Amino acid sequence: MDRGIPQEEWTAFFDDFIKTHHGYEVKLEIVGHTFGDQEEAAWLPFTGISYDRHHQQLFITVGGLSSRFPVHLTHTIQTPEKVQMHLSPAGEELTMRIMTPDPTETLVHLRPQRQLMA
Repeated sequence: MDRGIPQEEWTAFFDDFIKTHHGYEVKLEIVGHTFGDQEEAAWLPFTGISYDRHHQQLFITVGGLSSRFPVHLTHTIQTPEKVQMHLSPAGEELTMRIMTPDPTETLVHLRPQRQLMA
């Protein structure tokens, strides 16, 4: 099931998302019709997501939480226009899909870190 996030709710949604998913592992995929699928990061710790309304940029930050992942990566998305969450049948957030007008999509796949799983 997919759930769209209205743009006027992005700031509050991303703030809550950080609190709920900080430290989860994420895989970032960029999907473009001219260049195909590109993997940017594979299962690094999620550290943040924010939207700059003034410059119309969205920032996703991964890594940098420990000596195992000392360097962080910030992925910038220019002029995002849609954000959707793909949910499991139980309502668990599995993948965030961010679409731009060009049309490029960024997929943020989520999973709990192994040591966080009970």
